[in-house]
Amino acid sequence: MKKRLRKKRRLGEFREDCFELTFEMSPALSNDDIDSLTDTFIDMIESNGLQFGGGGNSLWSGIVQGPCRGAATESDRRAVLDWLNQQPDVLNTQAGPLRDASYGWSS
Repeated sequence: MKKRLRKKRRLGEFREDCFELTFEMSPALSNDDIDSLTDTFIDMIESNGLQFGGGGNSLWSGIVQGPCRGAATESDRRAVLDWLNQQPDVLNTQAGPLRDASYGWSS
């Protein structure tokens, strides 16, 4: 397949990986504390050059991916997990394996 088509279809060297992420915030947190922790989480995501699509209130779930036309890496996955595990008000953190953002959902 020609490079132009691989890029258009996001295949080969143009594949974009992402991972699923779920975590729970402590039920003891006030709404202001949840807002503050959410802002800090999004700041951490953006400072690592990542994007998060998803949301929640006390139970969060979503997808973490690299910047536009970019892929998340295993080191990105570990960095996000490490940061969440260091937060005392974050419980039950889980991250799925890296998977193809465009084609990795049917299996």
